[in-house]
Amino acid sequence: MARLTIVSTRDYRQHVLEIEERGNGTCSVVVHPPARLGRSREVKPETNSPLLIDLVNQAKAEIDEVMGPKPPPRAWGMRRPDRR
Repeated sequence: MARLTIVSTRDYRQHVLEIEERGNGTCSVVVHPPARLGRSREVKPETNSPLLIDLVNQAKAEIDEVMGPKPPPRAWGMRRPDRR
């Protein structure tokens, strides 16, 4: 019986996370940065049997470390001057 492999991509702070789930409890996350920031790299798990969400969070933490602090969230909607 053939194994099902799922590959998904997510954008995060100008990087692309390539998430691969192999269905037998193994998974991997590859970070593809913009060309000016270097080459693609695979996230090395901190534990022997990492969960997929742990690898994704670890990849996001590595990206945050490279990119610096996140900018504050933008306010939604139109702002009108205070009329009195």
